[in-house]
Amino acid sequence: MSHILCCVDSNNFSQEVCDYGILIAQNTKKPLKFLNIIEHDHRAKKLDLSGSIALGAKDDILEELTQSEATTSREAILHGKKLLSSLKERATKQSLQDVSTTQVHGEFIENILEIKEDIKVLVIATSSTEGKSIGENVEEVIRETHKPVLLVNAHFVTPKKILIAYNGSFESKEMLKILAKTPLFGDIQRTIVNINSNPKEAEKLLEEAKEIFAKQNIDVQTQALEGEVTKEILQFFKTQEFDILAMGAFGHSRLKEFFFGSKTEKIITNLQKPLLLLR
Repeated sequence: MSHILCCVDSNNFSQEVCDYGILIAQNTKKPLKFLNIIEHDHRAKKLDLSGSIALGAKDDILEELTQSEATTSREAILHGKKLLSSLKERATKQSLQDVSTTQVHGEFIENILEIKEDIKVLVIATSSTEGKSIGENVEEVIRETHKPVLLVNAHFVTPKKILIAYNGSFESKEMLKILAKTPLFGDIQRTIVNINSNPKEAEKLLEEAKEIFAKQNIDVQTQALEGEVTKEILQFFKTQEFDILAMGAFGHSRLKEFFFGSKTEKIITNLQKPLLLLR
């Protein structure tokens, strides 16, 4: 059975990830699972000790670094277990019955991909601050899982309004279908926006989007805007006081994004509210 998977650590918005996970689990009637990944630090193995340090001294340094890594790993394991226990207790207090926890070791992306078929929605934190790049793990997990990923980068607020960016792409259409069929955030106000220099095309796309929700007997609002996509989405989101942004992500190849930039990453790094993304 698929579940709502919350990836947590002691550094980034763990309680907020928990609360959004609880909300989605309650609305989807899916099990909730908390995952803590212990990523090992291999810097000791990469140190260049080929200089003028005596052989015995090199051995001492390697031993010291190995012991230091082992101590750090033990501390991470203990902190992770304590965190998982507290988050499970937090979830069960919200009347959730099917809550589990897992702690694993290894690379973040490899562990996620190994279980991706069992994921309904992935909830992770990103400590992105305005103007800073997102981490490689965040980008990679969005690109490779092909599952809805909720990025949490702010304190939890019960969502009342969601903005859905739609451009007719496969990714954005799949996002519409998911949001129409699955009440991830409950019965909230839904607004679909299309940024387009061609008013007729914008009207056509928005009607197409409305039809997807109409099949599920869900009313939505629509808005056509003109201008630069990133700027218009961010401004409209802020002025209309939305709580969550949903959109398709990373539609271009990596090479094309290298030369022209990624609208997805620009929005992620400049919007300090949760984002629901699908690649």
